[in-house]
Amino acid sequence: MDETFITLSINKFLSENNYEVIQCIPPGGQGGIYYSLKNNIIYPDIICLKDKILYIGENKTLFNESDEKKLIELSNEESLFEKSQKIVDNFLKSKNKPQEKIEDIKFFLGFSSSSKKQSNVHINILVDNNGKVLLKN
Repeated sequence: MDETFITLSINKFLSENNYEVIQCIPPGGQGGIYYSLKNNIIYPDIICLKDKILYIGENKTLFNESDEKKLIELSNEESLFEKSQKIVDNFLKSKNKPQEKIEDIKFFLGFSSSSKKQSNVHINILVDNNGKVLLKN
């Protein structure tokens, strides 16, 4: 199981469960949507929207502490809501859908269900060898 399998399995799960996938970047790809932080630029692997909640995620084969820290850093960014609302506005406009105000932003880490470590901070999205997705908080 590799990171591409993890990413595509999560993308499929999100689409099948009525999430609006705004960005999905498999490994090696480069997304157009990014967040500028003080010392870093973050291109999230997945950005999606459901029920006025924006989800931002990073995927790896196994749990990755540096991705967890990256998402913590992003969650503390002062302009996170403002930048995220612009991303949602542009996405919905491109799809000719009515604008909606995001009410919350949640972060997730996607990785193999065989990983021994998990996040205590973010949502864990676990993928088994068959591509089945499990959500763990």
